[in-house]
Amino acid sequence: MSLTAAILGANGYGGSGLVRRLRRHPEIGAIRYGSRTLAGQPLHAAWPNLAGLEDGVGDVRFLAPEEAIEGADVVFLATPHGATAPWVRMARAAGARVIDLSADSRLDAATYSTWYGEHPHPEDLEHARYGLVEGHRHELPGAGIVAAPGCNATAVSLALLPFAVEGLLSDQDTPVCTVIAAASGAGRTPAPGLHYPELAENARPYKAAGTHRHLAEIEATLGRARSQGRNLRSQGAFDAYPVSFTPHLVAGIRGILATCTFRPARSTNATELHDVLQDFYRTDSVTHVQNELPDMKAVANTDRVLLASRLDERSGLATVFSVIDNLGKGAAGQAVQGFNVAFGFTETTALEMEAPWP
Repeated sequence: MSLTAAILGANGYGGSGLVRRLRRHPEIGAIRYGSRTLAGQPLHAAWPNLAGLEDGVGDVRFLAPEEAIEGADVVFLATPHGATAPWVRMARAAGARVIDLSADSRLDAATYSTWYGEHPHPEDLEHARYGLVEGHRHELPGAGIVAAPGCNATAVSLALLPFAVEGLLSDQDTPVCTVIAAASGAGRTPAPGLHYPELAENARPYKAAGTHRHLAEIEATLGRARSQGRNLRSQGAFDAYPVSFTPHLVAGIRGILATCTFRPARSTNATELHDVLQDFYRTDSVTHVQNELPDMKAVANTDRVLLASRLDERSGLATVFSVIDNLGKGAAGQAVQGFNVAFGFTETTALEMEAPWP
């Protein structure tokens, strides 16, 4: 198979990761790069690291998004929420399948309206499948729209999903999740809080007290897992499972560390907690459960997930630690992983599985 892929938003951080992975994907024959602001300019206008390396990778100049979609078999959308749904509609009308990195395909219309405002094309959501591969792998083959999860939602959901499936998340106690996130998660557009003098040597919480939009995905994933078990379904009714979630911005370039603490619904021990994680992810290609507490740097520039658990015997609280690269497993890597499963390719094709240390 030799597919033509289009990447809209190829000039953003998520788009950069897609460019790098799809350029080496053996099933991609040509790539069309879409950017409204850079249309007509060469690829290295956005990514200087590609200067002199562009020959032979398809169209090497940015196209207007409409031009990029034309003739594509699959369209990757690394574009903002709200603005993406019309591109989904256009791509589908042109006969392409869609991998959506925005929030526009992740939630049902009612939940979306609560967190983002009215959905531009709610009728398209019935074709979308949530692309957290570790929970929805069985749903993705043949999907017309794969909704790649948010980066924070990925880190937290992967930490707690096995315990939701096994009935270890209590109805009486709410899990408390703290996320440390690097600055690239905010995107490439400059903003005062990301200005170097304000960000360097600094850390601060943001979107606290249940206001971060990724919370909707986390609560939906865990709610479905508690009621549906391992075979999660993107469609159908569910009861959201409440989680306390507070992200913190730190002065790093890339990476997420999620620390999720909960009181188990029944008596357990440290060995069982580890075994629950190990058993759930035993056959997964990118997720590794370990005894050691994980480092963010260990997954930097990769599409992998590292997980570890601890039980505080004194308090009876369980804690799960999860690290991902927010631009890898949290964005482009996860999108390509979902694309591979949806199209029937080997799941790890073109993924970044290791990086040098340090």
